[in-house]
Amino acid sequence: MNDNILNVPYLTQPTPITCQSTCLKMFGMYLAGLYYMSSPVQGISILDIWKDINEGAGRPSHDRNSYQNMAWWLHKYFPNLNFTVKTSRHVDEAVSYIVNSIDNGFPVMVSTNHSRTDGHIILVVGYKDYYSGQISNAKLVCHDPYGKFNPEVLSTQYGVTGQKRGLEGGYSLINGGEVGPGKAVVYSHEGIRRIRTDKHSSGTFFLITVSV
Repeated sequence: MNDNILNVPYLTQPTPITCQSTCLKMFGMYLAGLYYMSSPVQGISILDIWKDINEGAGRPSHDRNSYQNMAWWLHKYFPNLNFTVKTSRHVDEAVSYIVNSIDNGFPVMVSTNHSRTDGHIILVVGYKDYYSGQISNAKLVCHDPYGKFNPEVLSTQYGVTGQKRGLEGGYSLINGGEVGPGKAVVYSHEGIRRIRTDKHSSGTFFLITVSV
């Protein structure tokens, strides 16, 4: 298969620090729809998700924005699924892992940074132009809650709710999702890993998804 894009709802993050909780809500809304479940995720605010992963009782780590806490939050609302945090410094391994997850029907949360940010969370919802043996050339389709934020796309359409650039052309959908400039943005593998040499874990992919 050369292309595969999951029908994951898109949301715009409401504040500069809620990329992770916005991606968690997108992930949760998708899973609830996938399994036709009655899930409380739809009614939980993005700000409350942020509080839960950073202040909630029972969270496995007391580190702020812990990847383990993000996986814990997903498992709390979808206990029949196992969520895992995978790290890799190898492009082929990371991209293959993402492609396999997408083919199994699950998006992948990733931690990235670049010249515009010390750290950011986006959600990979699909891929294009994937060919065996040419893994690193695959294009990754991402929901970026901050808009077209990565310098790869040479765009200024990024920001949060209330900032014109971040919501330019955006509107709400009847299913609870939104349309905005960060919906289904296409990045290379460099757009989904931590690349800043002045920050921790440079060159590493951090991936959060369902373990199958």
